[in-house]
Amino acid sequence: MAVVPTSSNASASTRWSVATLALVAVMLLGSVLIPARLSYRILRLLAETTGTVEPARLAASRLQSGLDTESATLQRYALLGDSSALQRYHATLLDDDRTLAELDHLTAALHGDAARHTVAVRLQLSRWRANSDILWKQRLSSEQLATALRAQQADRDAVLAAMNRLSVSLAAEDANRDERIAGFELRGLTINAALVLVSLATLFAVAALVRRERRLSAMIAQRVEDEAALRQAAEAFSVAFGREELANRIATAALAVMRARAAFVEEIASNGGRSRSAVVAVQAVAGVSTPPLGVTKPYQGSLAERVTDSREPLLVSPFSYDENWCETSTGSFSAIVLPVADSKETLGALLVLRESDTPFRTEDVERARTLAHLIWIACEKVRLFEEERAGRRELERVIKSRSRLMRGFSHDLKNPLGAADGYAELLSSGVYGEMVHEQRRAIDSIHTSIQTALALIDDLHELARAETGHIALSRQRVELLGVLLAAREEYRAAAISHRLTLSVDVPVDDPVVVETDRARVRQIVSNLLSNAIKYTPNGSIVLRVKQREDAGGCWAAIEVADTGIGITTEERQLLFEEFVRLGVSDVPGAGLGLAISQRLASTLGGRITVESEVGHGSTFTLWLPMHQSDALPLAAVNGTHASVEYR
Repeated sequence: MAVVPTSSNASASTRWSVATLALVAVMLLGSVLIPARLSYRILRLLAETTGTVEPARLAASRLQSGLDTESATLQRYALLGDSSALQRYHATLLDDDRTLAELDHLTAALHGDAARHTVAVRLQLSRWRANSDILWKQRLSSEQLATALRAQQADRDAVLAAMNRLSVSLAAEDANRDERIAGFELRGLTINAALVLVSLATLFAVAALVRRERRLSAMIAQRVEDEAALRQAAEAFSVAFGREELANRIATAALAVMRARAAFVEEIASNGGRSRSAVVAVQAVAGVSTPPLGVTKPYQGSLAERVTDSREPLLVSPFSYDENWCETSTGSFSAIVLPVADSKETLGALLVLRESDTPFRTEDVERARTLAHLIWIACEKVRLFEEERAGRRELERVIKSRSRLMRGFSHDLKNPLGAADGYAELLSSGVYGEMVHEQRRAIDSIHTSIQTALALIDDLHELARAETGHIALSRQRVELLGVLLAAREEYRAAAISHRLTLSVDVPVDDPVVVETDRARVRQIVSNLLSNAIKYTPNGSIVLRVKQREDAGGCWAAIEVADTGIGITTEERQLLFEEFVRLGVSDVPGAGLGLAISQRLASTLGGRITVESEVGHGSTFTLWLPMHQSDALPLAAVNGTHASVEYR
C-alpha cells in the first residue's frame, strides 16, 4: 500500500486561451490587410506602367520617327528645292514639338533618369534645329550645302544618341516595374501560403480551445456540484449536537462531497490517552463495502494515528481492508483519510473509499481539506455545546444547592431568632420585673437587631426562590397609579424624616393598566423607593409612570427619580449583583434589594434599567409589558431556565 503525499493544485492558467484568441484576431486582420496592401502596390505599379512608362515609350518612338521624317524632308528640300517637302517639314516639326512636350510631362512623373534624358534630348534637338534652319532659310552654294548637311547629320546623330539613352532608360523603368510586380506577386503567393498554413494551425488551436473550454465548463459544473454538496454537508453538521449523531452525518455527507462508494468514521477509544492499548472502533458507516459497526483494531500503526500526527488529509492508493477487520469487503480501493478533530484533540478519522478503477487524485485532496475543515468546525461546536451543557447543569446544581442551603439556613435561624425576639418582648413588657431606662433601651436595641436579622433572612429566602424560579404569581389587571400612591403613603414618613419631598407625577385622566402581579410590582417599587431615600441626602424623589413603545413592543415604565449622589459608570455595572453596596458605608442594608428586584422584574417579563450622573441623581425604571406577547424571556435577564408558577 503506497501513500501519496498531498499538495495544493494551482488553478489552470488562461494564457493559452488568450494567445489563441489573439492569434485568431491577428489572422483575421492579416488576411484582410496584407492582400489589400499587396494588391494596392501592384495596382499602383501597373497604373504607372500603363499610364506613364508605356505612353512615354510610345511617345519616344513617335518622336524618333518624327525626327527621321523631319531630317529626310529637310534634306529633300535642301537638295531638290521641293516646296511640298518644306511644308511637310514644318508640319512634322509641330507634331514633334507636341510629342516632346508630352514626353516631358510623362518623364517628369517618373522622377528618374528618364526625365534627365528627356531634357538632354530637348537640348540636342534645339541645337540640331538651329543648325537645320540654315538649310531652308538661306540660299547656299554647293559647298556650303554639303558642309551644312554634314553638320546637320552630326547633330542628328547626337539627338539619336540622346533618344537611344532615353529609350534605354524608359525600357529600364518598364523592366523595373515588371520585376517589382513579379516580386509582389511572389510575395503575395508566399504570404497567402503562410496564411493558409497559419489558418490551419489556428483551426487546430481553436479546436483545442473549444475542447479546453468544454473541459473547463465540465470542471465548473463539477465545482458547482461540489460546492452544493459542501453547503449541504455544512447544513447537516450544523444541526448535530451530539458526537454519535455528528459521526453519522459526517459519513453520509462524505459520500456526496467526495463522490465515493463508501465512507466510515473510526473513533479512537483508549484508557488513559494514546497508549499501546488504544484501539479505533467503527462508529458510523455509509455506502457499500463498509466494515461492521463497532469492529475494532489497534490504534498504533493505523491510518487514524497518521492523520492524528499530521492533522492533514492523507491520500492512500491502493487501499485494502485488513482481512481480520473486515472479512466481507474484498478488492482494492483508493482512499482519502481525514482527521475528525476539534481544537483540543483528535477524536478519530474519516475514511472515504472509491473503486481502484476510478481512484482519488491529488486534486480531490483540496475538496477533502475543505470537508475536513467543516468537520473540525462541527466537532468544535459539539465540544463547546457539551461543555456549555455540562456547565449549565453544574450551575443549576450549584444554584439549587445554594437555594436549599439558604432555605434551610433561614429556617434554622428564624426559630431561635424568633424566640430571642419573644424573650426581648417579654423583658420589655415587664413580665420579669420592672427595668430601668438604660435596660429598656438595651432591650429595644436587641429587638431592632433581631428584626433586622429576620428581614435579611426573608431577603435571602426571597433571593433563593427568585434564583430557582419558584415564585408564585397572581396575575390581575393592575392600575399602576394606585401602586405608586400606596408606595408614597408607605414611605412618606421616611422621606419627611430625611427632609425629602416625595411626589407622584402621573396623569389622572390617562391611567396605565397592565396585567401583572400587584404584590410583586409593589415590592419592586418599594425596594427602588427605599434605595432612593437612603442615597438622597436632600432634595426630592418623584414617582412617574408612562406608556412607551419600541421595537420590542409596548411597555409601562415606572420611574423612581431622585436628586441624590448619583452612580458612576463602573458602579452601574455592579448595581444588580448580590451583596454589592455602593456609596457611603453608614447606609444600612445587605445589598440584596436590587438583585431581588431585577429577578422579580424578569419573572414578570420585564427589566429594570438605570440612568444616572454623579452629583445629579439617578432614575431607576421598571419596565413591565403591556401585553404578555411583549414580555422578555426569563433567561434573557436571569441567565437561567427557571419556571414561573401562576395562581
